[in-house]
Amino acid sequence: MPPTPYSPSATILAATVANLRQHTPFDQMDLAHIERLAANLTLHYFAKGATILSPKHDVVDSVWIVERGVVDGVSGYLTDDPLFTLSDGEMFPIGAAMSRRAPVCTYNADTDTFCYVLPMAAFEQTMDVSRPFRHFATRRLAHLLDAARGQTQTSVDFGDTQIHAQTLASPLKSLLRRAPVTVTPGTQIGDVLALMKRERIGSVVVVDKHEAAIAVGIFTERDVLDRVALPQINQQQPISDVMTVSPFSLPSHAPLFDAAKAMATHRFRHVLVTEDGALCGVVSERDLFTEQRLSLGQVAKSIERAINVSALASAAADVRQMAQTLVTQGVGAQQLTQFVTTMNDAIVDRALQIARDEVPPPNVAWCWLGLGSEGRMEQTLSTDQDNALLFSMAETSLTIDEARRQLLGYATVVNGILDRLGFPLCRGDIMAKNPRWCLSDAEWRDTFATWMRVVNPDALLNAAIFFDFRPLAGEKKLADDLRAWLNQSITSHPLLLRQLAVNARQTKPPLGLLRDFADTDDEFPGTMDLKKFAARPFIDAARVFALSLGLNATNTADRMRLAAPLMRLSEDEVGAYVDAFHFVQSLRLRNALGQVNPNRVALDTLNELDRRILKEALRQARKLQTRLEMDFLR
Repeated sequence: MPPTPYSPSATILAATVANLRQHTPFDQMDLAHIERLAANLTLHYFAKGATILSPKHDVVDSVWIVERGVVDGVSGYLTDDPLFTLSDGEMFPIGAAMSRRAPVCTYNADTDTFCYVLPMAAFEQTMDVSRPFRHFATRRLAHLLDAARGQTQTSVDFGDTQIHAQTLASPLKSLLRRAPVTVTPGTQIGDVLALMKRERIGSVVVVDKHEAAIAVGIFTERDVLDRVALPQINQQQPISDVMTVSPFSLPSHAPLFDAAKAMATHRFRHVLVTEDGALCGVVSERDLFTEQRLSLGQVAKSIERAINVSALASAAADVRQMAQTLVTQGVGAQQLTQFVTTMNDAIVDRALQIARDEVPPPNVAWCWLGLGSEGRMEQTLSTDQDNALLFSMAETSLTIDEARRQLLGYATVVNGILDRLGFPLCRGDIMAKNPRWCLSDAEWRDTFATWMRVVNPDALLNAAIFFDFRPLAGEKKLADDLRAWLNQSITSHPLLLRQLAVNARQTKPPLGLLRDFADTDDEFPGTMDLKKFAARPFIDAARVFALSLGLNATNTADRMRLAAPLMRLSEDEVGAYVDAFHFVQSLRLRNALGQVNPNRVALDTLNELDRRILKEALRQARKLQTRLEMDFLR
């Protein structure tokens, strides 16, 4: 029996608008635009089990909005299990409507359901006049994430943390107070020094003599000492002789964090700011950290200068404090995990240097490997050790047993130092001090080859951990050579790739039918393990893509972006996967503050927006798993 349409009368138009405004993006639309949209809606009823839309339908001519009830989306490729569920206020099928094609999924009423129907002409008109509606339709998850980031900055209890209105998630343009002071390359050094004194500035930008908006160099206070005073340079020489060429720049919309991280990583103190490629200002380290108790540069320097374990432990504590501050400021997960990874890499490198004084490593080429989340550059605030040692027997007089014995003694000291620094020993003993994971390059190849040839549960588990290896210190070429060998060898073992894909499908994102989320643990009802059920589907799928394509990347987002053109994934599709993964990571980072189990979140503590985005992220995880089935399991 066909659905029964019902057109809202003028008397209930206001109620329709009020109902829609409870949901995103309608809550951000101009009143006039939402009233016009509401006037074009009709209401349809579907009994439980009824099919609303399916691929058998012609080109989509309407967009549907769930008024109340639950709608299941079923892919129909390899399973009849719901790929996702839609609830009050959610629209479908937006992608098909915008592409003017038939829907890919079948949409069924899981309960008695009412849906508003918006004709295509009205949908396109709303897209033209309403920016919030258009933004939501084109990048639904990105739109929700923007709202969530703003909410994080205003709702978190900052306690005693010294944070003001200016946070490291703010755009660089928010720090610009004046136009940049510029000179041309031919300006004499003495004139530049006089200009800097007169203007009381620490830097001058050198611009192209024909195009004042194009920076070709920068000259700073540090250059005065290093390049002018000490070498006793003639001040009548042109500034081009002593400037730093091709200075680092960022667009004005980039977050302050990007500038801070670049300064900490590359040890410079100024970043040029551009607008559409043209110079518009300069941000200094002093500008960035005037209101911050700790700066990324200061933390990096404290790690580099630590002379003993006690000093390094203090620096590691500063890293955790800074990371917690960045979480509360709403800094994105990708940027935050990059910061944590960069600082933790520096801590590991310094720990290796300190350990040399106690137990010098043998005279062999070796490389310290980070595994798991460390290998993927996705460490959160609470992380244990996952590491290994790779060494070469070329150009050494030692036997392999002698080399291993000495390296194990060195690794034992390093693992112990890292434990004291707040990185607990791995409960599974996946550490360099374990003889199983302190191997020569030939032994690692034999080990990997065994896992590829004899595909059993242990091999799959080890592949998921060890194939994400990344060099942290030592002879990094050893790791690069091992990665190249692995990429070449694994293509000859399709069974391993298939089983990794099977494993990646086994953890089903817990989308509920009657509720947003299904319970996954009888011992902890009303909670979700974010690492297992929300992050892992993206990590596992990206690993399969990367290994099958021979990609060197280990980071999950990088793997998905690099795999996109080779896997025929659209930019929007990959963008949604990456956005979803980063939201899950952000939620894990926020949840880790003050929690005994940082990965387990109590669902009733999530606000409505976070629940909505988490639900959307889990849908994207299911879509990614379906894509994995299509490419590797058919």
